[in-house]
Amino acid sequence: MENAEIIEIVSQVIPDLEADEVSTLVDIMEQRHAQAGTIMLSQGDSDSHLLLLLNGDFSVFWKCRVNLTTVAMNIGNFPGPGLLGEVNLVLQASRTATVVSRTEADYLFLDVEAYNKIIQDHPRIAIKIVTNIASLIQNRSERTRRTMYQNLIKESPNPSVGISRLGRWLGKWTRVSEDMSKRLFGSFEGENFNS
Repeated sequence: MENAEIIEIVSQVIPDLEADEVSTLVDIMEQRHAQAGTIMLSQGDSDSHLLLLLNGDFSVFWKCRVNLTTVAMNIGNFPGPGLLGEVNLVLQASRTATVVSRTEADYLFLDVEAYNKIIQDHPRIAIKIVTNIASLIQNRSERTRRTMYQNLIKESPNPSVGISRLGRWLGKWTRVSEDMSKRLFGSFEGENFNS
């Protein structure tokens, strides 16, 4: 890919970066190419690199054991551009899924050593990367939470049963009185799960 095209994509993926910061980041990151079928990240690995996907289409797979039976599932598909593996760059945790490139893809690679150099030499860039990662994590968490709540409540015959089901999954919940609700939330109506 041409450098100008890469810079434009990086600016979209991490929009808080100024033009000179984008150029600096692109110079530090290693440009790579993946063939269709390439395993980009593997569930359970503890490597600490981030991939800035420039293009391509990807599938996410998750494997677990249920009652001594191994189950592997395709849990999602998504297109580039975007970030991949961002949590492990800052937390050094185990990967939570395996991601495979369904098409050829170009991407930028940033390992933890290069990121530590960014922290030392370009702290503003490091802060903007971490802020973007925090936003991604929060957005994913919120989408998951909302989908789970919505599905449990909508599939229940009434709100009381829905709240009971949520409590079974998330710990004991109890409904508060209308008076307490007004004191806690004022005129805020809350999230709508009826639509």
